[in-house]
Amino acid sequence: MREVVVALGSNLGAPDQNVLKAMGCLAQQFPEGFRASEIYRTEPVDMTADATDFANAVVAFKSGLPLEALLSKLQALEAEFGRPKDHGKNTARTLDLDLIAVGDETLSTSTLTVPHPRALDRRFVLQPLQDIAPEFRFPGINEGLGVLIQRAPSLVIALWV
Repeated sequence: MREVVVALGSNLGAPDQNVLKAMGCLAQQFPEGFRASEIYRTEPVDMTADATDFANAVVAFKSGLPLEALLSKLQALEAEFGRPKDHGKNTARTLDLDLIAVGDETLSTSTLTVPHPRALDRRFVLQPLQDIAPEFRFPGINEGLGVLIQRAPSLVIALWV
């Protein structure tokens, strides 16, 4: 069993409710060691000017599933929430689930890269991750989350209220 870290995001419909409901689904599928961050409101990054704010959060849980099986489960949940399989990059979405890290594993294939290649630059991943796993270290990275958050590009982020 390895610790799995998944980032959640939504900016369509009721984004906070989408993320909260997805957290519940993940907790049911992966109850062992399940932890969830608060939900954050973040400004859209690299999107059109009319894009609405995102609800973002991070969950962690234990799983022994192979990486591709984890990815398939996450993609199936995205589809349940109405996300098309052929979605465009940096587009609005009802639910986005990113596999951020799986234990100390590293992998790079045409369909999956672990740890997530852009996680170190995303405050909307790092801040919620620090909430639930303050001692977390990415494989091969010596710096802690506090240092990574300080280095990440500036972003308007606050708890969703």
